Amino acid sequence: MNIPVVIGSVREGRMSIHPARLVNQKLREAGHESTLVDFVELPLPFVNCAREPFEYEKKYPDPNVQKWSEIADKADAFVLVVPEYNYGYTAVLKNALDWLYPELRYKAFAFVGVSSGQVGGARAISQLRNVIGSFNSFDIRENVMFGPVKNAFDEQGNLTDESFNKKIDGMIKALVKAAEVMKHARK
Repeated sequence: MNIPVVIGSVREGRMSIHPARLVNQKLREAGHESTLVDFVELPLPFVNCAREPFEYEKKYPDPNVQKWSEIADKADAFVLVVPEYNYGYTAVLKNALDWLYPELRYKAFAFVGVSSGQVGGARAISQLRNVIGSFNSFDIRENVMFGPVKNAFDEQGNLTDESFNKKIDGMIKALVKAAEVMKHARK
């Protein structure tokens, strides 16, 4: 399976990079292809075009949007690393999803919540489920919530709470099963 891990933050000093790298590594160790999609390295303009994304037929006016489109189009599923800012998901993540449409349809999604508070991004993920549903896509129930994220990783980004390994492995297993089902829906 091809399962990109999408980092939903570009904030300096962001902690979401640590869970994203960990999940990306665990996907690869499980034998899946996985790209780490980082909008610091692949900055997208705000959606500012006159046409709807589906009207572009996967050919976009911005080279970074085109690259994001190609990554998403090849994907069987996605892991969205969702930091919670002010009780919601980030503008960076919403903008990335808003640029695309056909590339995200009928795909499986998993969420990794990240916050400095106790709920680990649960409120942001709850809101994001509606967005994912608009693509006729499926988000699995098995989320992983890092909250407070600073309690799970050290300053170098190493996991300090080993209980997350089992949670991530369970999420990956459920995501792959959902991706197999959704692959048939795209045919």
